[in-house]
Amino acid sequence: MAEDCAGCVCSSADRTAATGRLVLATAVDHTATALRSLALRRGVRLEPLAPGLLSLQGTDLAQFIAEARRELSSVEAEEVRAMVVDRPDLGDALLLRQAMSAPTLTAASARVEHADLLPLFDDEQRCFHSVYQPIVTLAQRRTIGYEALLRATTPDGAAVWPDVLFPAAEAAGWTHVLDRVGRTTALRDAGRWLGEELLFINFIPTSIYRPEVCLRTTELAARQAGVQLSQLVFEVTEGHQVHDLDHLQRVFDYYRSRNCKVALDDLGAGYSSLNMLVRLQPDIVKLDKDVVQALPDRVSSAVVAAIVQITHAYGGLVLAECVETAEQAAAAADLGVDLGQGWFFGRPEARTPRRAATVPEPRASSSIDPSLPDAAVALHVSGQGPRPGTAAEGSAPGLSGLLVR
Repeated sequence: MAEDCAGCVCSSADRTAATGRLVLATAVDHTATALRSLALRRGVRLEPLAPGLLSLQGTDLAQFIAEARRELSSVEAEEVRAMVVDRPDLGDALLLRQAMSAPTLTAASARVEHADLLPLFDDEQRCFHSVYQPIVTLAQRRTIGYEALLRATTPDGAAVWPDVLFPAAEAAGWTHVLDRVGRTTALRDAGRWLGEELLFINFIPTSIYRPEVCLRTTELAARQAGVQLSQLVFEVTEGHQVHDLDHLQRVFDYYRSRNCKVALDDLGAGYSSLNMLVRLQPDIVKLDKDVVQALPDRVSSAVVAAIVQITHAYGGLVLAECVETAEQAAAAADLGVDLGQGWFFGRPEARTPRRAATVPEPRASSSIDPSLPDAAVALHVSGQGPRPGTAAEGSAPGLSGLLVR
């Protein structure tokens, strides 16, 4: 981790202490009443510190926090702030700082529930690794890049499935940490085998506070891995709702200023897709899986044709992800889609010899749909650089060099 990240929200996963003094803050009277009632049923008493402030001293605070979350509705739990003071010698300034950054009861409870994941963050190098799924040209079926997907194993080698890891990180407020781990791990593991191909890495815009600062860890990881910034494609998924398009524009601009490429994922999945496409003009546009897997359906074909026309108009490329059949691949190619990704072309796999733990195969469980894109993790950057299809002086060839239409 870069020294600039020391003390940052992306440096370590916050945890909920089990002992000390719990302070709960709420501005809703009936919420405070519900919390006091819970305490009485458990044989303890919440002491009023001030209007809207309740305090509990104990050695099993994690259990009370978990029970309080179950006692309240989701809306109530989001309103309550929960702070555990585990050091009696905290000065006023530090106490105020802790209070100002206290998590919601929802997040504090999630940190209790998912405390078993904390050892992963304590040993990032050993517990996280990336697998890579090939991205090919639809015309020649030539591999031009790989998407990095984060995977985790516990210190004793047990797999932590993505459908557990990512929701837990979001609930507990660890997304910033997982985002940083995702990008550095993708680069670390790719450096030993990646040639001149592109490396696609997902990022969550809300994990980026200031692009010129947050990218430093990425640049350092790329330099240590021997990967050129011009090989990196940072993609944002619409699955993480973008509320501040201006911020995302700044992130994209900074990525481009560093000679990276940018991609917009899940196009066609939401009402805001075309607005984002026209505004951001990403180098690569990834079609939503539901649209791709409905091909050659007439309506889906019309959606794809429209996105292809807009994207090609400014010089970008279109990628169909989650391609599972030859029919889907052929239909996408007929509509002018440039690139393909999915199990039809290759499954995600480790590209380097791993330590004792092996990469688990997808579970044969009905809860895991192989047609769904793998949950991946994040990155950060932006800046106005050369337009898609062009190359800056001294940079790698532009997008036009990836394929022949």
